[in-house]
Amino acid sequence: MTNNSMAISNSQNSVSFDLDLTSSWLNQTSSCSQRPHCPPSPATNQPLENLPLTNLPTKKPRGRPAGSKNKPKTTPFLVAQPVEPYMKVIIVNVTPSSDIIESILDVAHQGHVSLTVLGASGTITGVTLNNFSHGVDALTLRGPFTLLSLNGSYLYNNHYALHPGATPAPPLSFGISFSTSQGQVFGGAIGGRVIAGNDVSLTICTFKNPVMHKYASRDKERDMGDNNNNNNYNNN
Repeated sequence: MTNNSMAISNSQNSVSFDLDLTSSWLNQTSSCSQRPHCPPSPATNQPLENLPLTNLPTKKPRGRPAGSKNKPKTTPFLVAQPVEPYMKVIIVNVTPSSDIIESILDVAHQGHVSLTVLGASGTITGVTLNNFSHGVDALTLRGPFTLLSLNGSYLYNNHYALHPGATPAPPLSFGISFSTSQGQVFGGAIGGRVIAGNDVSLTICTFKNPVMHKYASRDKERDMGDNNNNNNYNNN
C-alpha cells in the first residue's frame, strides 16, 4: 500500500514538472509570436569555437605611429622667365641700289628701338654729304667707292633721358668715309642718300630707353677740383 502511494506521488510530480515545462514553452512561443523579430536563443551546448564572436569597438590610438617621420617638404623651384636683353647686336645686309640710310631707319621703326651703327663694309655707288665749309648745303658724289666706315646713332622718336649737365643728342647723325679706286679718301657727315653697291653689310647695335650722360675726363675733373680749392683759399 505504501509503495503504491509513493509511485502515485512520483507520477504526480513528473506530471506536474511536464506541465510546468509545457507552460513555459507556450509562454515563450506566445511572446515571440507577439514580437515579430525575436532572435532565437543561442544553444549553450555548442563548442566554444562555434559560438559567434562579438566585435567590440576599438579605440583609435592617439599620437603619431612609432617610427613615422615628417614628410620632407619640397622646395618650389622658381623658373626664370626669359628677359629681353637691353642691347642687341645685329648684322644687316643691304641689297644693291638700296638706300643704306633708309635700311637703317627701317630697323629702328620695325623694332621700335634706338640704334647705333658700329661699322660697315662693301661698296657704294653714290653718296650725299653735308658741306658746311663751302657754304653748300649738300655735296653729291658718284662712285663706285669702297666703304671704309659708316657710324652714327638714331634715337627712335627722339626718346631718351638726359642726365644733368649732358647735352641733348641730335635724333639722326651719321658719318661716312670712303675711298676711290685711285686711293683718294673722302668723308664727312651724311646729308642725304647713300646708295648701296655690292656686298654692303652693316653692324648695328639696338637698344631702348637710352640715358645721356656728361663725360668728363679725370684730368679735367682734377683741374676743376684744384681751381675750386684755389678759389676757396683766396677767399679765405
